[in-house]
Amino acid sequence: MKVTFILAEAALETLPASLQKDPRVINSCKKLGKKPENCLLDKSLHYWAMDRLKDREKRGRPDIAYRVIQDVASSPLYKKGMMNFFVHTYNDYIIQFGENVRPPHAYFRFEGLMLDLFEKKVIKDPEGKVLLQLKRGKVKDVLNETGKSSAVGFDVDGEKVTYEQAAAHVANYGAFVIGGFPAGNFSKETSSIFSKKLSFSQETIETDTVACRLIYELEKILLFTK
Repeated sequence: MKVTFILAEAALETLPASLQKDPRVINSCKKLGKKPENCLLDKSLHYWAMDRLKDREKRGRPDIAYRVIQDVASSPLYKKGMMNFFVHTYNDYIIQFGENVRPPHAYFRFEGLMLDLFEKKVIKDPEGKVLLQLKRGKVKDVLNETGKSSAVGFDVDGEKVTYEQAAAHVANYGAFVIGGFPAGNFSKETSSIFSKKLSFSQETIETDTVACRLIYELEKILLFTK
């Protein structure tokens, strides 16, 4: 069995055109030796220019996707080819990960890789194997592509379950969605594809913590259960 993991509405995007001419943004990018068009939107660097952005509370946190990608890539479930992994971004881009992708550990190299991907739309290894592919799409498009009709979604207002119980639900439905944003809620469009909405706590838990613990419980079911 192969499960599909979608990190949805991730706060991973290049600097919006509306901010690229802001003098403060230009100066902050210049300090990094970059032009605004070659920077990711990052709340820690551009928070004072983000007031004009729609859904600003959900955006500008590429580090969330960075941490989750690191965790997924190092998991036995992914390494054994038993998990499809996609990152769906706030701006409706889909990043599809190939098999056994080894993302850079250093954040500055990860940032460079993402900027390269947004520009070229595909990243290949020296032998021509596709490692990462970028295309336009929504969460429902990922499900359609992987042959799933719905997914288990995780949100604070969902039904309270343990990680073990959640993994059993995911194994049954074959797909799960975790939010890749720091605050706010899933869009109605994304929520509409949830067959079940589950939660582990009334308080917000870091995305990478949820991903790690859930993947571990899935491994107990899919890798170690005879």
